[in-house]
Amino acid sequence: MVNSIGYIAACITLLSWTIGTFAFTRASKENNPASVNRVRLLYAVVFLSFLVVISLQINPIELFTQLSLEQYFWFGLSGFIGLTLGDYLAFTAYKILGGRRTSLFSCFSPGAALLAAYFLIGENVNFIGIIGMAVSISGILLLILSRKEQTHVANEGSSSFWKGIIYAALGAICQGVGLVLAKKGFFHSVENFNPIYATWIRMLVATIFVYLIGAFKINLWVEFKTITFDATKIKPVLIGTLFGPIIGVSFSMLAAANLEASVVQTLFSLLPVFVLFGAVIILKEKVPMKSYLAVLVSIIGVIILVWRNDF
Repeated sequence: MVNSIGYIAACITLLSWTIGTFAFTRASKENNPASVNRVRLLYAVVFLSFLVVISLQINPIELFTQLSLEQYFWFGLSGFIGLTLGDYLAFTAYKILGGRRTSLFSCFSPGAALLAAYFLIGENVNFIGIIGMAVSISGILLLILSRKEQTHVANEGSSSFWKGIIYAALGAICQGVGLVLAKKGFFHSVENFNPIYATWIRMLVATIFVYLIGAFKINLWVEFKTITFDATKIKPVLIGTLFGPIIGVSFSMLAAANLEASVVQTLFSLLPVFVLFGAVIILKEKVPMKSYLAVLVSIIGVIILVWRNDF
């Protein structure tokens, strides 16, 4: 029964993140990606604050007082790298490449996480793992070298195909490194520290940083009102926030609690497949055959990477 709960939670996570990908893609095309990142982080912090207070049965003040400086540092750094930088880069890639193409680069995250873990927490990467990373990268190269994909991006109104590629790759790398920094934070936490609480810290610090940075560039209140009080603009932001950092993260933690970490990572690496078929079925998007092959090769690479110690 435990395993079935884990698999069901993992499937709900993938479906939620797929919906979130399409929602944030739409939001990033209608708004500045940095603005989308700021507004959705603000709403995510508010929602997660209620979730943590209710689940832990603590008062709002205790949200801030039950944490050590080490937890604030590592979870906060994780939030800055993974959410402030990583998600801004990903949202910019959504605007240029679209959700389907950008999601494929999520296959970079496990490799980036393994390399970061090698230097930060002493995890080893064997030769099989290196092969897995190479296979995943080769899948990405199939997409990059596809003339049809480049032409489609140009026809959709963007001539910055290579900028989108760079942003998508860097965004995935930041998210992988952010995950390792969060794991470092758990090393400084008590046993069974609530993962949703850790997510709240990451979101809080990321929100503080994006608003501090934004304060020097634009009028943040005007930005908030422009998006929030426009039904067309706020709808995809709220949908993405609900299915991304709220439902998606919550069920991903449930999956991680009931399944082996390697199994969870393998299941989550299927996100590009879900997004690909979502684009075909829901958006009626015409996908070049080389893109299907790119997804398949990248997923095989991630599976090799995750199961590297079992070969």
